[in-house]
This record gives sequence, C-alpha cells and structure tokens, in this order.
Amino acid sequence: MSTDSDNSTQSPPAGELSRTMEKVNDQQGLLEPRVITLERYHGQERFHIPKKCPGLRNKHPSKGKIVKPYVYAIPITVEDMEFFLRKYWPEPLPNDLEIHPLLTYQYFLSRFPGRPEGVDSIAHLLVPVKSGGIFEPYGVVIAHNLTQESIDSVAHSDEVVRRIQEIFEFDCEPGWYGFVNTSR
Repeated sequence: MSTDSDNSTQSPPAGELSRTMEKVNDQQGLLEPRVITLERYHGQERFHIPKKCPGLRNKHPSKGKIVKPYVYAIPITVEDMEFFLRKYWPEPLPNDLEIHPLLTYQYFLSRFPGRPEGVDSIAHLLVPVKSGGIFEPYGVVIAHNLTQESIDSVAHSDEVVRRIQEIFEFDCEPGWYGFVNTSR
C-alpha cells in the first residue's frame, strides 16, 4: 500500500496489512477491475419484487391518496458489496482478508479511483419477503418517485440495469421498494 498521505484514504479496511500491493493500470492510467470468484446467494425467489410504481410521492391528503417515498432499485447484499470492493478497489484486497460488514458498507460508499459510474446512489431498502416480513438490504438506486421525471426515466432504464448487473455480475432485478434512508 502506498504511504503517500493523499492515498491514505484509499487503504483497504484492515490497516494492519503490511505487504505492498501494486495497482493494476491499463494504458490510459485507468484502474482495471479484477476477476473475482466469490460465492453469493441472493435468494431472489424468496422476495416479492414490486414492478409497478406506487405513484408520485404525496404527503398531503388534500392532494389525493398518500404515497410514501419509494426507490426503483436493485437490492445488494453485504457479499455483493464485498465482491464489488475486491473487484474495483484500487489495490487488490487479499482473499483471506475478512472485512467487517460495517466497514464493507463504509468503503463501498466511498469514492475511489476506478469506481464504476452508476452505483453512487445507495438506499437502505425495505424488501417484502414472500413468506411475510421484511428484508433490509442496501440497494443501488436507479430512480425514485419524488418527481415525475424520475418515474418516467424507469421506462428507459434497461441499459442502466444491465450495466449494474454487469458490474456486480449478477442477474438481480430492480423493483419499487420503500426505504429507510438514502446515503447519497
């Protein structure tokens, strides 16, 4: 790892690592993603994926039916975030490095060189489980119901969805989910 003070924020979550690792650069100086093998289980068949927009956000009963805020997002697990970090982090993370889930989330949200575009907006989702209850993963936000313009953008979001699926190397589908908060 680099000892430069300007690169200290790019260090992997475990500062105890003592060996130096080289960054992998292509000819233009951009960081190349690595090929990572990590078993991940999404259990998507256990979840209800709401495909219909609940409508434009409305918090005033005088203007019609109350509609809570929702996001059109693809749920991601801690394992997906770890996969993302191992694939795109500027310096390779050792395979035997265990990353604490809270640090995984913190580093996943950080902006770092080589971070793919399109995964900047993250929300804490409320995903309904078919057998009852709620699963609370994070999710990559594609759109929201706070403006009509954002709702309309869903009709043309196929390329964005494909890009996110390529980045994470999975086939999880987006849906309209309630959320606890947004990070960005």
